[in-house]
Amino acid sequence: MVPTFRPLSFSRLLMVALLLLVVTACGSTTVAVRVGASTLDRDAVATLVSEVTGQPAGENLDSVVTAGVVDRYVRYEALVDLLAENGVVVTDDDRAAARDRLLAAGIDPGDPTLPRISRWQAALDLVEVGVPGVQAAYDGNAALLGHDLCTSHILVSEEDDAHAVLHLLGQGEDFAILAGNVSQDPGSGQNGGVLGCVPLGAFVPTFERAALGALAEGRTLVGPVPSQFGFHVIRIDEVQRVDPVPFAELGQRRSAALLQVAGLTRTIEVESRYGTWDAAVGRVAPPPGPLAPALARLGS
Repeated sequence: MVPTFRPLSFSRLLMVALLLLVVTACGSTTVAVRVGASTLDRDAVATLVSEVTGQPAGENLDSVVTAGVVDRYVRYEALVDLLAENGVVVTDDDRAAARDRLLAAGIDPGDPTLPRISRWQAALDLVEVGVPGVQAAYDGNAALLGHDLCTSHILVSEEDDAHAVLHLLGQGEDFAILAGNVSQDPGSGQNGGVLGCVPLGAFVPTFERAALGALAEGRTLVGPVPSQFGFHVIRIDEVQRVDPVPFAELGQRRSAALLQVAGLTRTIEVESRYGTWDAAVGRVAPPPGPLAPALARLGS
């Protein structure tokens, strides 16, 4: 029997329309990314990814690309939020000056990311100048950076391999033996991965941020941590507190230090469809791939 279409009464039509409005409103205002006082809904995230990739908003994008774009947003918005909390706000003049410098450096004036990165560059410029409020932002949180880093690491080329290393360590594998067998850092690998104790500034920023995050959370193992060398799994070998470097002595490390403080102190939330916020590593990470191929590559 073929069903017969029956038009809805006016009252039912009104009810359906109101329901659709509620559903639409909920979808468009869902907080997808939160960095301190700054939020993005899903449409804004789609626009952000489109700006960077050049692909139309809404297209299915690689999860690694999406996580990378969101990660960059989180990192620099965290700095903007930290500065604003201490009374340092990027003005239109600051943004215009930063834009001019970016254009002089070769950025395409038609680049859709230019307005956003001009704001981030302006924030970094204010840090470097040391305008009033920047030192307060550092001094109020400098204790988080009051450590020498006493670490060991295992370096691999693929992120999934780092996940496999973490899996093997969780299964009881010996860190030193695993470092000797699979680490692509031959110097530390031959020494069980041990890097010793060094002051801040000796390692690349992503490595230092992850080590500091692990110390702040009381964790002894953290990863995967990306760098230009590959992906690290880092072990904290000793907690060695020191007096933090005074603001006036930071020199070229000023921006790196403020970015570290920002990532360690902001409230950050990321909807799982865009990646996973790892507060210790200080990174929005893509979902891990299958474990079996990575374990095979490591010979386990």
